[in-house]
Amino acid sequence: MASVISYRPALGKNKLEKLVKGKLHYKNLNQFIDHAVNKTLHEEMHENPIAKKIALEVERAVYKYVPLKFVKPTPKEVKDIEMAVKRTDKSGKWTSAEDLIKKHNVR
Repeated sequence: MASVISYRPALGKNKLEKLVKGKLHYKNLNQFIDHAVNKTLHEEMHENPIAKKIALEVERAVYKYVPLKFVKPTPKEVKDIEMAVKRTDKSGKWTSAEDLIKKHNVR
């Protein structure tokens, strides 16, 4: 037999049990909690299945409609890439286009 873990739901045991048995397809509260824990662990430790499906569809479209060829960048492209990297903030996030427009008074 598995060991017991104490769990106190924020909305109350009776209300949670009523929702799980009445509105969802679970036979009991333990079955629902097990499923929720397994689903959360899978999503957070692996990949989200919906995101993976979308990524695969995008990948197929790219392969089908945009033939790609990887080459070494030209010196001008290297310079452009380095300038783009300099536009990132200290946390490594890209500076938004809005911020760049404001900074350089473009419009």
